Formats: sequence, C-alpha cells, structure tokens
Amino acid sequence: MYPDPQSRSAQLYERGRKVMPGGNSRVGVMFEPYPVYAASAKGCRVTDVDGTERIDFINNWSSLIHGHAYGPVVEAVAAQLARGTAFMMATEQEVLHAEHICSRS
Repeated sequence: MYPDPQSRSAQLYERGRKVMPGGNSRVGVMFEPYPVYAASAKGCRVTDVDGTERIDFINNWSSLIHGHAYGPVVEAVAAQLARGTAFMMATEQEVLHAEHICSRS
C-alpha cells in the first residue's frame, strides 16, 4: 500500500536524495512523500520495485505511443546496438532520420 515507509520505493528515494537534487532525475515523477520506482514494463502495464502492477496511463508523457517493450521497437533497437552506437562519424541512419522528419512537414 502506498505510501509505505518500508517499501523499496521509499528506500530508493532515500538513497536517491543523497546523490540527486530532489532524490530523482525528473521533477515529473515526484509524488509526496516519495515517487514510485519502476522495475519493468510491457505494453500498457508497469510493475514497480515492490511488485505492484499498474496501467501506465502516462507512457512517458506520450512518447511511448506503442507502449513499453513493443516488439518491433525492441528488435530495431537491438539490431542497431549490434551495429554500434554513438559513432564519431556521420551515419546513414542520421540522414534517413532527417529525411523522414523533413518529409512530414
């Protein structure tokens, strides 16, 4: 039951307060007396570090329109990770991405 001062979320918040202003990295996740910490998510459901599953109505402020861990997105990210990330050179992917964005205007 939230809030539970013995919960894993409460413990993580206390740890976080020692290393981050406000105890977490984003003001949008802060709730009194402490934020709930996510452990995993799939589709529209998120499970917190205390094992409570909830429907995620926020989906990272709508940036996750496909939900969490959507198969095609996971596959595309895994494929790119296998090819490498953060190159110190230009990439075809950045050109493709820019062309896609420009085509939408």
